[in-house]
Parts: sequence; C-alpha cells; structure tokens
Amino acid sequence: MKNAAYYNGTISTIEEIRIPLEDRAVYFGDGVYDVAFCHNGKPFLIDEHFDRFYNSCRLIRIDFPYTREELRNIIGELISRLDDREDVLIYWQASRGTAPRNHPFPKDARANLLVYVKPKKITKLDEPMKLCTVDDIRYEMCNVKTINLIPNILAAQTAVDRGCDEAVQIRRRLFEDDGTEYRDVITEGAHTNISVLKDGVFVTAPLGRFILPGIARKHLIELCRANGIEVLERYITRGELMDADEVLVSSTTTLVRRACEIDGKPVGGRDTELFDRLQRLYIDKLDRDCM
Repeated sequence: MKNAAYYNGTISTIEEIRIPLEDRAVYFGDGVYDVAFCHNGKPFLIDEHFDRFYNSCRLIRIDFPYTREELRNIIGELISRLDDREDVLIYWQASRGTAPRNHPFPKDARANLLVYVKPKKITKLDEPMKLCTVDDIRYEMCNVKTINLIPNILAAQTAVDRGCDEAVQIRRRLFEDDGTEYRDVITEGAHTNISVLKDGVFVTAPLGRFILPGIARKHLIELCRANGIEVLERYITRGELMDADEVLVSSTTTLVRRACEIDGKPVGGRDTELFDRLQRLYIDKLDRDCM
C-alpha cells in the first residue's frame, strides 16, 4: 500500500477511510494527537511519544481505551502494509467520542482512535531555515498536544505568506504559576521547538503550560549534557534570539536544523562547529536506534 489508515478497527488507505460527522474531533477539535517518525522500518522514540500522548489524554480527561501494546500493534500493522517503509510519518489521534453536538462531555461515549502512516523523507538538514516572528495568541494549555490548532495554523501560514519556513511565537507578557512576569519572550515555533546556542551554551524555554514538551528537544538536551555542552532552560527574549550564535529549530520530522534569517535579518552562523556537532549527535542517535 502507498499509505495505510485505521479508524476504530477499520483499515484502509488515507483516501478511503471514513470518519462519522458526529466524531467530536470534527465539530469541536475535541481530541489530542501525536506524531512519530519511523526510520528503516523502526519507530524512533515511540515510547516517549506514547508518554506525551497518554499525558495529553489525561490532561483533557479523555478515557483512552487502548493499551500501549494495542496501540503499538496497530501502528506496526499499518507500517507492515506499506510498500516503502524506509522513512515513515506516523500520526495518531484520540477524540472524546461520537455523539450529538453538545459542549459537555457525552455520557457513555467511547474515545475514537484514528491512525495513519505514510512515507516521509527526512528534511534537507544542511539547508538553513528562514523564520519570522508572530505574536503567540494561543491559550495556556500549550503543553497539551491538542488537535485544536487554529493559532498554530495561522502562524504557519504567516510564515508561508512571508516566504519563510517557520514562525517563531512570542508572548508579549507571560505569567508563570509563581507570579513571575516575563515580557517579549520566545515560546516555540508553529510546529517546532526553538532553542539557541550562545557562548557554547544550549538555551531553550522551560517546560510548562506555554510550550509543548518536544521529544527532539528532550533528546537534544540529553545529548548536550552527555557530551559536555552546558544547558540552560529559561526563556529567551526577542533580542537574545536575534543575537544568538545559532538559532536551532527542532521537531520529530524536522529533526534539528539551524536558522539563517529572522524577519528578513541574518541570524546565527557564528558557531557552526558546535551546531554541526550537535546535529551529528542527533542523527547518529537516529541511525543507532533504528538499525
């Protein structure tokens, strides 16, 4: 098969799968999702994607009925049906169920599971990215990987409209739980995490309700610490972003790339040696884990 999809027990192609109109994903975006990458026929870091997915279900109170092993088997079955299994995108989502439209949780509704897989080549890692900044207009549950992504979609389209590859979201004012106020700070990209290298230090926004806990982000931090590269988890201001030695863009499918431009102004390019080393460490991990 060129691609494969699953919905509540039915397996078909992406083009042929059918979802009921009253699936709450359709009219409320009432669900969560995750995306993983499969290399050489082997899912990469899938257990950590499961951790994030099940946590997202918990945070918005979806009673997901499938065990991890059942979900793993469904994904494995779909991958096995592909003609091309070298590099594969894995997507799955859970909605709160199928029920007549009503805002409160439906009674006795069983969560719906949608999964699909399709070939997806690794992006060109040697090509630097052009970024633009946008106001972060999302709500304060950005740590949940919800399928309700309108602000992210608008940010991503703004990047396209400006001839860029990705948008960097900035909160004009941000209040942490302890009351600490931050101004004009970077949260994340439209669908990536944003980090910087400055004076040999890897700096990235802290985990919390304002950013998604990226799997690639987590492993970049681990690789830094394992290889003697200092890590700081703190908010980065717009000025610090523009003055960084390197600006890094990371995600499951982007892996890790560097930026060369933000809002039409050149950035980075001042510590290519450290960036190249970190990118190589990440690619080596991908190849090693998916042998």
